[in-house]
Amino acid sequence: MVPENKRRIAKVLSLVVVIAGIMVMIGWKFDINILKSISPAWISMKFDTAVAFVAGGITLYFIIRAKEGAFDQAQVALSITSLIIILLMGILFFSTLLGIHTGVEDIFIKEPAGGIKTVIPGRPSLPTMLNFILIALAGILTMLNLKKLQPKLKIIGLAVVIMGVLAVIGYILNAPLLYYYLPGINSAMALHTAILFVLLGIGLLCLSSEE
Repeated sequence: MVPENKRRIAKVLSLVVVIAGIMVMIGWKFDINILKSISPAWISMKFDTAVAFVAGGITLYFIIRAKEGAFDQAQVALSITSLIIILLMGILFFSTLLGIHTGVEDIFIKEPAGGIKTVIPGRPSLPTMLNFILIALAGILTMLNLKKLQPKLKIIGLAVVIMGVLAVIGYILNAPLLYYYLPGINSAMALHTAILFVLLGIGLLCLSSEE
């Protein structure tokens, strides 16, 4: 059983991520720059990324609920949130790798061209997509009710944290490569995107230990 204090921390982190995702979505809906990119000179979090963070935060919460014994309830919720993330970020991930335009990034909000350090308007960076796929995988593995789930959550949590921390360091050092910006190839990961990934990863790590 995961220690109660760690479950509480993970729940708080899941709530923070969900609220942050909703705030960014509101920012795009009403064109509030401080919510989209904190500063006009900074990279914006894409609308699809914000949607995935809401689903990702809910995924983390119901992984916790599964750990607390509410498995049937958690299984239903995780099947929905994991599917949303896989469909959204999976399609974006493979369309980016294959160099095709599916229009998925324009389903909710169409981002104007010319975004700061953005290669394709509305499309997140590849590491962003990959992190979300890993988070969905954590939800799927929890649904499967595996006996040795903790080590898997630890690996996923570490991967998500590391990719987020590298991007944060990139901003501190002013090193675009560390926050995954490759001109003409890959959009940068926004700073608040990186921070939320660190929070989600820590949440998963909290669930990877037992009393």
